[in-house]
Amino acid sequence: MTDSLPEAIVSPRSRFSAVWIIPLLALALGGGLTFKYLQEKGTTVYIEFASADGLKAGKTKIKYKDVEIGVVDDIAFSRDLSNVIVTATINPSMRGHLNAKTRFWVVRARVAAGEVSGLGTLLSGAYIGIEPGEGKSKKQKNFVGLDKPPVLLTEDHGSLYTLTSKTLHSFEAGAPIYYRRLKVGEVISYKLDKQGTKFTVEIFVRAPYDQLVFENTRFWNASGIDVKLSADGFEMQSESMIALLLGGLAFDNLENEKGPQAQAGTRFELHKNRQAAISDEYVQSEQLYRLYFDGSARGLNVGAPVTLRGITFGRVTGVKLEYDMRDKSFKIPVTIEFEPDRLEIIGKKSPDEAPPTASDLVSHGLRAQLRSGSLLTGQMLIDFDVYPDAEPAEIKYEDEYIVLPTVATSIDSIKNSVSDLMEKISKMPLDEIGINLNNILKGADALVHSSDVKDIMTNVNQASAQLSSSAEGLNTLVNSADVKTILSNFSEASVQINSSAEGIDNLVHSNDVKAILSNINQASEQLKQTLVQTNEVTAGLTEDSEAYQEVLRTLRELSGAARSLRQMAEVLERHPEALLKGKPR
Repeated sequence: MTDSLPEAIVSPRSRFSAVWIIPLLALALGGGLTFKYLQEKGTTVYIEFASADGLKAGKTKIKYKDVEIGVVDDIAFSRDLSNVIVTATINPSMRGHLNAKTRFWVVRARVAAGEVSGLGTLLSGAYIGIEPGEGKSKKQKNFVGLDKPPVLLTEDHGSLYTLTSKTLHSFEAGAPIYYRRLKVGEVISYKLDKQGTKFTVEIFVRAPYDQLVFENTRFWNASGIDVKLSADGFEMQSESMIALLLGGLAFDNLENEKGPQAQAGTRFELHKNRQAAISDEYVQSEQLYRLYFDGSARGLNVGAPVTLRGITFGRVTGVKLEYDMRDKSFKIPVTIEFEPDRLEIIGKKSPDEAPPTASDLVSHGLRAQLRSGSLLTGQMLIDFDVYPDAEPAEIKYEDEYIVLPTVATSIDSIKNSVSDLMEKISKMPLDEIGINLNNILKGADALVHSSDVKDIMTNVNQASAQLSSSAEGLNTLVNSADVKTILSNFSEASVQINSSAEGIDNLVHSNDVKAILSNINQASEQLKQTLVQTNEVTAGLTEDSEAYQEVLRTLRELSGAARSLRQMAEVLERHPEALLKGKPR
């Protein structure tokens, strides 16, 4: 009997096993943990610095506004060993700000531009500062760190301007910028152009002070002390103590010359000081002039002012020393340039009349002279003036220069005068003059002490005594009553003669009258001689002397003559025709 086997029933196997739930849950959990770890770990960046001074792996922090946002993981050298590569992890919150505009720098304790920063690092150590990049720039992980903190941050509001200068003055990046001694900005950077002739300085003026910058605004170097010695005295100016020690710039606006407000990026000229900035600017003449001075030009430097009667209207552009083999002499050619707009021409006969040329001015006596600009510093300047007595001269042409005539300096004139005087003195026979003068003094000494001179002095004393006695006698005579009576009669007669002269004016011009007057004049001259002889005679007289009594008698007779003259004058006054017809009856 054949046994039948049961038929196997085939059922489909399940593709999913419950056992796989546990691995899948573990995988999902691991993935989630990994994703969370990666999200919380942040972004790894690589920063290149010149040095790792103050940085330590695992300790140095990365901060933004004093908030910790990362840490340094590792410090290694670059391939060429010139720099160090800092590997750091940045918090995920800053991932969107790591781009081409992001900047890193090391924050340490430092003093710059008059400001002290990073004092906290003295205790906690240095850290890395960051300025997040804004915008939609491409994200990156490799950066080059700054050597020092940036002066301008993205969050600062204001305007950037450019200054140009031939010389880099005493200031650094971060130096303050002042407006009327108020700090309103900072110097960002500076660089020399490719030609090596000018410096370009980038500055930043914070808002709202950038509204004070106009197209005609003047910028100048405010570093140190601006010292000025003028007719008003000694002046000293400084923007601030910070500018004095560390340097800085300043700007201001001239009244009524502001112009429109300057846009960001406007270029300005940087002047060397405030005086140069506020002074009027004039166009330099394209023509160069040359002067030659024979004496010393010590103290004359390039840039020295050229003045006309004390008013600056040019400057010195070159000073050289030449040796002329033709006449074996040294010459000092001085090159100058003018600012012709400083000289205002007035008195034109017509608007088209041409102004005077250099030749015209020279023909009228215009000359250049080297003068001292300051007794304290010894600096010299060139001053032009009109010298009417100067020797005739003409302008000359030498290459591209016009040569103007000069006159000797005041010091040279004094030296020449002293030299001529000393030369004349040296030609004098001083030895012979000294010997003769000594002999004269000896002779005078012998004469003064001689017996003859003593006798002469004795006689002079005696004569002086006699003269004094005679003067006293004459004084007594003059003050006597008789002399006073005589003088009174003469006075009355003179008055009467003067009054009669008007009445007989026509008679006087006749020939007879002229003869009579001639006789009267002769009598008057004899009378004068008599008076003179009388004065001589009365010298040494006394009232008791016989000569004195004789003089009195003579004077009485003269008094009678005077009375007769007075009577004749009275008759002539009443009857002028008596000179021709005789005395009326």
